[in-house]
Amino acid sequence: MKYPKTRLSLLMFIQFFIWGATGPVMSLYLKECLGFSGAQIGLILGLSAMSSVFSPLIMTFVADRIVSSERLLCALNAAGGACMALFSLQRGFYPALAAYIVYYIAVSPTVPLINAITFHHAPTERRKFGNIRVWGTVGWISVAWFFSFGVLRGWDGAAQGAGQEGSRLPLLLAISAAASFIMAAYCLTIPKRAPAGIPADGGSEPPRLFPAGAFKVMMRPQALALSIVTAAITFVDKFYTVGTAPFLRQFGLSEKAIMPAMSLGQIPEIAAMGALGYMLKRWGAKRVLMAGMAMEIFRFGASAAGSSALLVYAGLSVHGLAYTFTMVTAVICLDGFCCERDRSGVHQLFNVATGGLGGFLGSYAAGRIADLFTDSAGTVDYGAYWAVPLAISAIIFVTIPIVWRSNGKVH
Repeated sequence: MKYPKTRLSLLMFIQFFIWGATGPVMSLYLKECLGFSGAQIGLILGLSAMSSVFSPLIMTFVADRIVSSERLLCALNAAGGACMALFSLQRGFYPALAAYIVYYIAVSPTVPLINAITFHHAPTERRKFGNIRVWGTVGWISVAWFFSFGVLRGWDGAAQGAGQEGSRLPLLLAISAAASFIMAAYCLTIPKRAPAGIPADGGSEPPRLFPAGAFKVMMRPQALALSIVTAAITFVDKFYTVGTAPFLRQFGLSEKAIMPAMSLGQIPEIAAMGALGYMLKRWGAKRVLMAGMAMEIFRFGASAAGSSALLVYAGLSVHGLAYTFTMVTAVICLDGFCCERDRSGVHQLFNVATGGLGGFLGSYAAGRIADLFTDSAGTVDYGAYWAVPLAISAIIFVTIPIVWRSNGKVH
């Protein structure tokens, strides 16, 4: 049974609405509401990302082998909602660390799962994947504006004081948990496909414990090069995740204005998603990736300069372009190596290399470097902080044409 693309788009919308509720401001929540240091914030975000190494490995065995991806996505979102509710109750460092790791174990496979589901139900639309994925961007923007201009309408943060009691950031955790339960219910409407380990003729072929087919795909030179480059990109992108909200707070933005300011990057991302298929066909993956890294360099350079609000906003505005031309391009290219049986496993293994290893190292490094450039008054030298991912992004940019020998078009 074919699932309409409009419903796949709605799945993307809700899933990224969930992530968008907490992702942009989690570091600020941990800093201002819970009072954690940069190293503690980096450790929480880093170790939770590290759970992406273990959870997806399990999911490569489960997804489409024992349980269909569609029903697994339902279960993981339900678990994610419960875990986020639990995390919102924590105040100490170690309880918050444990709760957030458990949360990430539940939710880290959801994005690669929804990517795999999209490719399963629209197998001939690979080049137009961006037209479906763009609704994830719309969901990410929607929660920012809903929170700032709906939930916080008429609220004056300055009059409420500082800390947990004076902040409305905890409401975002509740919004994320509620949206997770909605997503779990909606997943039940997706047509369930038979797991690949169960033959259509009713015979019995037990699923293999080790996803050898998916691993073999990932070991292909081009797929391996793609994974390494994308892991490096994820590493530098975590400096943005960890540093941007606190940077904007120090720059002078109110709590109410931070999420709309960060959503500036998603507005051009909508156009980029729509144009991505054409760009991949016309330019090829290598040039699109390099265009994305050029945007990364500009973004970090603008933040490092940080001399005017116009420059800072210009840097924020290209975030979505950088993401689309790097991460979404990588996912589309990766799927070109997959057969249906190994698709979910390949996307999960790819998440291990990028969201897991790259995410852990990048988050922890960003937190430590923020502490390194923090003075005794608690003020961070963000010019020095942003110079680190700027330099690494420049290295990645010149490395791509060296490791990426082909510039084949994506059809």
